[in-house]
Amino acid sequence: MGKAGQSAAGEVGGGKKGKRTAYLVAVRRKREATRVYAVVATSAEAALAQVDVLTVDGMETEVVGALSRDLTRSLGLKPGEMRLV
Repeated sequence: MGKAGQSAAGEVGGGKKGKRTAYLVAVRRKREATRVYAVVATSAEAALAQVDVLTVDGMETEVVGALSRDLTRSLGLKPGEMRLV
């Protein structure tokens, strides 16, 4: 298992406090293009919850990946931030 798989598994199980990852969350709505957001959160579940607050009925959300730490820093993403990518 690679480093990405290890950190994601550790976070889901209640990893270190404050450790965050930029998750890629896809938002799909019928007859519209899929939108992908980078969401900085402590777990995949927290990232989905953050996006779900802004969605309406008929929208589907799912985590489709994550950004590297270096790319997250290059984009200037901060904890709790959500950005369309």
